[in-house]
Formats: sequence, structure tokens, C-alpha cells
Amino acid sequence: MTIVFLSVLLYALLSWSSGALIPEPEIKIEVLHKPFICHRKTKYGDMLLVHYDGFLEKDGTLFHSTRKQKDGNPVWFTLGIKEVIKGWDKGLKDMCIREKRKLTVPPDLAYGKEGKVM
Repeated sequence: MTIVFLSVLLYALLSWSSGALIPEPEIKIEVLHKPFICHRKTKYGDMLLVHYDGFLEKDGTLFHSTRKQKDGNPVWFTLGIKEVIKGWDKGLKDMCIREKRKLTVPPDLAYGKEGKVM
């Protein structure tokens, strides 16, 4: 028992001293359309106006769409201040005006494995 504890403690100390951390899940970013000229890219603190369609990766079910809401209007939010899921804050940074992206966001950067708002 002591040996196991010491080896776990040693591993924890080595990980801490070497700066090893559990890597954050990656977002898959696919650029569907990029304007020929990009005068400015998005950065944290920018107000963005976006249309989006949210699909479940496992079966392609549409769970939300700004276009299919009652008013059909896009949504405003400020990039980088946690008004939206982490996947959006990371995946929409450095984007050009009128650029279109497809983001595949892992559960840890969205609503979690159970689909609950975090």
C-alpha cells in the first residue's frame, strides 16, 4: 500500500514539476468559406452577430437553429467572455467578416456528456 502511494505521489510531483497538464479537448475547425480579402480578424472582446445550426455529432439531429426560430434572427454575443460555450469562444476567434466555419465541439467545451448547460 505504501509503495503504491509513494509511486502515485512521485508521479504527481514529477507531473507538477514538469508542468504536465491534462490537455484540453480540441475543436475541429473547418473553413467552409473565406472572403478573398480579410481586413480584420475577430479577437476577444469583439461583438459578433452569427447565424448557426447546431447538430448532434452522433446522429446529425438538429437541436437548434437561429434560422428556424420564430423570428429567424442571428444572435449577438461578445467573444471571449463566456457568454457562449467555450467551443464558440475558441472556434470563432481569428475569423474574417462573412467567413463561414463548421465547428465540431467536444462535450467538455459545449454542454457536457449529458447535454446540460455548464
